[in-house]
Amino acid sequence: MTDIITRAKAFIADGPELGRHLLEGDDLFIVVVEAETEATEKRPVEFHNEYIDIQVLLEGHEVIGWGHKPHNEVSEDMLVEKDVAFTQEIAEETFIELMPFDFAIFYPGELHRPLCAAPSGTATCRKAIVKVHRNLLEA
Repeated sequence: MTDIITRAKAFIADGPELGRHLLEGDDLFIVVVEAETEATEKRPVEFHNEYIDIQVLLEGHEVIGWGHKPHNEVSEDMLVEKDVAFTQEIAEETFIELMPFDFAIFYPGELHRPLCAAPSGTATCRKAIVKVHRNLLEA
């Protein structure tokens, strides 16, 4: 995992453009996005089965909801196509406030609600989401 973090940091330091950037094919890639934060109740809760998400905030101010309690009902299942599914709630949700260059790691199955507005209000965020396939951790 240390090598993965070192490679991701080097890539992010170069100020990557928006889009998907392959580091090791589909096993390790980085998606750079820009998006507006929204009120927590407007943001979907998501989880993944195959990939770890390392969400690195590059610009802006963001709050992410997190929890590991089982989700009750999947409202949209795209696990086969995109390794993401959505649900409505996180039991005992905890909030993580991110400033530029803070990061949060979410393992497969962990519920998270990204891009929630911080107490200071909505903001445009630029993020690098490092996607690490679970196969890399088993090696």
